[in-house]
Amino acid sequence: IKLEKSNQGSKNVALHFVVEEQPLLAEVSFKGYEKFDLDKLQKTADIQTGKKLSEQELLTAANKIEKLYADKGYLTAGAEYKLEEIGKNKVKAVFTITEGRKVVIEKIRFHGNNAFSQGKLRGVFKETTQNSWWRKIFGAPKLDKDKFATDKNLLVDFYRENGYRDAKVLSDSISYTPDNKGLFLDITIEEGPKYHIGTITWTGNSKEFATTEILEKTFRIKTGDLYNAKLIQERLNFSQDNSDVSSIYLDRGYLSFRTNLDEVVVNPDTVNLLISIREGEQYQLNLINITGNTKTKDHVIRRELYTIPGEMFSRKNVIRSIRELNMLNYFDAGKLAPEIQPNEENNTVDLTYSVTEKQSDTFNASVGYGGSSGFTGTLGVTFNNFSLQDIFDTDAYRPLPHGDGQKLSFQWQFGSDNYRTLALSFTEPWAFGGPTTVGFSAFKTHRTYDYTGIDSSIENKTIDQYGTVLTVGRRLTWPDDYFSVGLKLKYLHNKGGFVSFINETGSNVPDEADEYSITGTISRNSIDSPIYPRRGSKNTLTAQLAGGPLPGTIDFYKFTGSSTWYFPLSRKLVLNMSAQAGYLSTFNKNDYIPYTEYFYMGGSGMSSLPTIPMRGYDDRSFGELLETDSDLYGGTIYTKFTTELRYPLTLSPSVSIYGLAFFDAGNLWKDSESVDFSDLKKSAGVGLRLYLPIIGMIGLDYGYGMDSVPGDTEKGWGFMFSFGTSTD
Repeated sequence: IKLEKSNQGSKNVALHFVVEEQPLLAEVSFKGYEKFDLDKLQKTADIQTGKKLSEQELLTAANKIEKLYADKGYLTAGAEYKLEEIGKNKVKAVFTITEGRKVVIEKIRFHGNNAFSQGKLRGVFKETTQNSWWRKIFGAPKLDKDKFATDKNLLVDFYRENGYRDAKVLSDSISYTPDNKGLFLDITIEEGPKYHIGTITWTGNSKEFATTEILEKTFRIKTGDLYNAKLIQERLNFSQDNSDVSSIYLDRGYLSFRTNLDEVVVNPDTVNLLISIREGEQYQLNLINITGNTKTKDHVIRRELYTIPGEMFSRKNVIRSIRELNMLNYFDAGKLAPEIQPNEENNTVDLTYSVTEKQSDTFNASVGYGGSSGFTGTLGVTFNNFSLQDIFDTDAYRPLPHGDGQKLSFQWQFGSDNYRTLALSFTEPWAFGGPTTVGFSAFKTHRTYDYTGIDSSIENKTIDQYGTVLTVGRRLTWPDDYFSVGLKLKYLHNKGGFVSFINETGSNVPDEADEYSITGTISRNSIDSPIYPRRGSKNTLTAQLAGGPLPGTIDFYKFTGSSTWYFPLSRKLVLNMSAQAGYLSTFNKNDYIPYTEYFYMGGSGMSSLPTIPMRGYDDRSFGELLETDSDLYGGTIYTKFTTELRYPLTLSPSVSIYGLAFFDAGNLWKDSESVDFSDLKKSAGVGLRLYLPIIGMIGLDYGYGMDSVPGDTEKGWGFMFSFGTSTD
């Protein structure tokens, strides 16, 4: 718009407004961009074509683009625009972007911090870090403003967890190094006073199960304790182990229960807590809906649920139901929490479990070389959600009938001319309408041992075995419902399968014999995940008896025990500690033992023999030499201890990966007279676990064996591969 003036006589003027119509914005283009795609830039600029646009709107769009780059660490990026005529009263807006490069954070400096050191506060930040020599190797740290904002919140939370209730970040600023390649991040903090808890007052609690004494015992925060905002909220409402105040009410159906917390500062260093409770009404479970199960049948899911229509709502039972569904390993663990739909008119609540199926069947194949077996291989498939009742339904084959939660497994192991074994097993986990497990398996093995490594005058030994196993188990309700018991009946026919320690062959060893054995097991499993447990434990005791009062010509007894515990050290980091031991003996000194019943230790544990893994050492290298070949060592007594630190890299339905650092200690002895618990062999190292639904767990470990053992006299590093092993 232009204003022109002209005189109209001596006392008058004429004003003329000359108006130039704004052009129509017909097109927008971008140049010089690589870090973001065109669609992202267009959405950020948010400019609509086909209408008239002011210069101010274009300037705002350029500023938005610069902010997009700055938020991702490109602090020197710039965006300029110009208009190009492309027709009568039509223009094209061209944005030219100068991206530059990400600026390295050279130093993070805190100001106003008296309670904690610079290093301590830098350690609170999860995503924003300063440069260092080792970070230069893996990539120097860059500033991401979104992540920096999150880290500032973590900083305030850290102070509030350590008594500084009023702490806040006053300001932050950025300055550049002289060459503009690095920046200094300055953060000014106001810590405020350090508070302790004064009086704690409860109001509104009228139920006998929620007296003030019970609430105080559950809250576990008392007068004089250091103020901790996070702990206060966890003890009131958000404890992951269901030990907070809200659980007292929510586990008894009080779904509308609420707490209101007032904090009153009464002294410069004291804050009183006033906690008022609204108890609400009890809610009864009405409908329990299940959606999303495209493979698994409804009854398989419902039998695992602790939320039963007609009973009172219980948060504890909801959490336990989620745990049981997760332990099936059929569904995406991150999507098991039910939708809770209360009906205030009749005080009922509906629950909807929306599950997402994942691949539950596993296929394994491997090949290797070792010892007398030469080249060996394994082929196997396990259907973990099989359906026997649909075996004659041709429409159910995908590739086999599934959905009833049964387990069907085929395994074939083979070696170069001298080793092969075939096994078939079936398990029904819910027989006779309850949590009773019934299983059956059959197997056949052929193996030849070459004695040329020991004594060329001894003929080769051929071992043939076949047998069946029947298992029965039951989940218990006492001492709690994490306990279960099991019973296994085994028949094994041995032909040539009896070995002793070298030069100690018993005089009464027959060519053929039959084993009838019974094994009892009691176990307790409370872990929260089958793939990456964060808390809970697995404890098992077994006792096996062969012969004696049972039929057959093989007599021995065996005891084993194991205990594994998981402790969350942080949101992701987990400490895993385990111990195990075993004892094998015969009733008479000259009784013989099948070679499959000895204990073996060393290596990855990938063997048809019952091998205890021991990273950093060769396969089956512990114990005493057996009269089979030159590289098979075994024993009758063992113990092993393991400590691991685990950290997840990704936990998703398609793949789960976690890294670990381990320390193992253990040994295997020939007999009770050889036992020396001060002579535990040790190893340490790092490892990686990869879980693929179609394959199972794959383990890679690199460990250092610190001691020499009979079958591995050289100490040193060793790489181990394991396949299909458990989380233990």
